[in-house]
Amino acid sequence: MEKNIKHLDKIIWQLDLKVNNDREFIAPYLIKANDDYIIVDVGPTCGIPELERQLKLLDVNENNLKYVFLTHIHLDHSGGLGTLLKNFPNTQVLVHRRGIPHLIDPDKVLWQSSVDTLGWVAKMYEKPEPVKEECLVALNDKTFEIKVNDLEFSWIETPGHASHHFSFMLENKKVMFCGDAVGMFIPALDIMVPTTPHPYRMESGIESINHMIERNPDKLAFAHHAIRSNANELMHQHISQLESWKDCVAKSLSNSIEEEEAISLEISKIDKDSEKLFIQKDDFGGLRRALVSSITGFKFIVLKDNDPKS
Repeated sequence: MEKNIKHLDKIIWQLDLKVNNDREFIAPYLIKANDDYIIVDVGPTCGIPELERQLKLLDVNENNLKYVFLTHIHLDHSGGLGTLLKNFPNTQVLVHRRGIPHLIDPDKVLWQSSVDTLGWVAKMYEKPEPVKEECLVALNDKTFEIKVNDLEFSWIETPGHASHHFSFMLENKKVMFCGDAVGMFIPALDIMVPTTPHPYRMESGIESINHMIERNPDKLAFAHHAIRSNANELMHQHISQLESWKDCVAKSLSNSIEEEEAISLEISKIDKDSEKLFIQKDDFGGLRRALVSSITGFKFIVLKDNDPKS
């Protein structure tokens, strides 16, 4: 098996797209259900040629790629969907109901808001192409169950990182595919760090994590970028991490430390996991940018909490 493809389990692969040559950043999961396949998120438009190349190596084609499971519609998870489905017209896409109109017409909100928020990063991801409505299956309820051949999946709405976020458990393996709801995990540094871009909803985010804890998974499958054991321990750890970040950002702002890079130095003093990534200047560029943008989410939370009008 080539380096970009990791065979994590008998039926689970991780396909590293090496977007912008960043390591351990954007890597969709591939799940085999007997003779059919499921992709979990697809990455941005610029990563689709590499994704299709890897799928071909694994003998995945338009006849056996049954589903795309989207955790949410941010560009690094769904941006390449319209491009991919041109060559996989029979594939159905499961996605939160809120995401449907933005996938059908990405120009109005999805693309422009991404450019406004991410700037050159969004342009590097490239513009998403529209998705045909008949390919999309809207998830309308807070929970949802589906069986794909011999595999059983239980979905749970997990807002916080995004209002259109779902996580789901592969019940046969007790693996929770948590998207960005529990931050990101970087295997090379052995760390877990937040993904809390503005507008992050902390109360909803923690409530979502607690709902996942109630499901008692054995493992977490992070969208960025690994499957890890001790799922409940990691989720409790992440809740504590979120709370400590909020406290640190609040203290920084009260001391007139306002720039994200300056706040990152303060966070590094109280969070050694985050410090390992903050000090990286060349490697893990995409992950580091995501971590710095997470500070922005906490800044807005703190400012809103301190605003007497809110």
